[in-house]
Amino acid sequence: MGSVKDLTIKRPATEDLEGIGVFKFTDDYSVFDYGKMPDTIPNKGEALCRMAAYNFKELEKQKIKSHFRKLDSGNKMEVDIVRVLFPQKDELKPGMRNYLVPLEVIFRNSLPEGSSVFKRLAKGETTLEQLGLEKTPHPGEKLALPIMDVSTKLEPTDRYLTWKEAAEIACLNQAEIEDLKEKALEINNFLTKKADEIGLEHADGKVEFAMNPKRKLILVDVCGTLDENRFLYNGIHVSKQILRDYYKTTPWHEVIESEKAEGKGHGEFTVPPRLPKELIDITSNMYKSVCETWTGEKHWNVPSIEETMNQYKTFLEKSKEA
Repeated sequence: MGSVKDLTIKRPATEDLEGIGVFKFTDDYSVFDYGKMPDTIPNKGEALCRMAAYNFKELEKQKIKSHFRKLDSGNKMEVDIVRVLFPQKDELKPGMRNYLVPLEVIFRNSLPEGSSVFKRLAKGETTLEQLGLEKTPHPGEKLALPIMDVSTKLEPTDRYLTWKEAAEIACLNQAEIEDLKEKALEINNFLTKKADEIGLEHADGKVEFAMNPKRKLILVDVCGTLDENRFLYNGIHVSKQILRDYYKTTPWHEVIESEKAEGKGHGEFTVPPRLPKELIDITSNMYKSVCETWTGEKHWNVPSIEETMNQYKTFLEKSKEA
């Protein structure tokens, strides 16, 4: 069970055999590691599922293997599943097979306002050299070449790693780390090109991998959706970022950031406010319109991406005046 999708196991995984599972994408959402938020976004789950399935099938044509098996229904997909082994519990050893690589690989093509890079640079948690940058970036800056970050996956709070640390935690050799990086960049290039075709800018995103029973890297979880990636339309966020941005304007965000800093958790001691109905409707249309345009399949009678984002722009202007 996750905060935005549930997994039903039909056949457990072993070291020698992939399991079989079904992802059910819900209309729930999560921000700031809080977990399930109080509202739902109508049809969000189906839009994410259809968009993810499309990406898996297109990437397969480019020789990027994944755990995708088939689309079961609008909001369900069948996938191969692997074992989840925790490095911090000493469960993962070199040479093991059929396991989730305990890393998130983040690629960045630009640095929109809200990118964690700015916060990490300000706190001294990373350097320009580590990011492969020659000068301090500014919000909205497009990068000449994508940069990649890597973080933990199976720890209570994700933390950024060096690639050497990542290899050690995931029990990968240098050739496997380079293969992982190469695959991540190929996925990023596919998503960037696809976004450009429909008038969106692909700012950043993340991917996850697993080692299959033959100890070959495969793409797992989902990729190229409005929850895993940040897209922009004429500088306006077209992703889950619009929900983060809304909550950043509320006192609740200040409270949870304070709780995190004091080591009290991730907002367990306060309840987030509900979203305005207008923003729920706009967000729902955003997920659906991008899904339809991205996949070329019509499932809902919704406004275009342009109309939806103009509605969001109007919402923001009214919010500033209030």
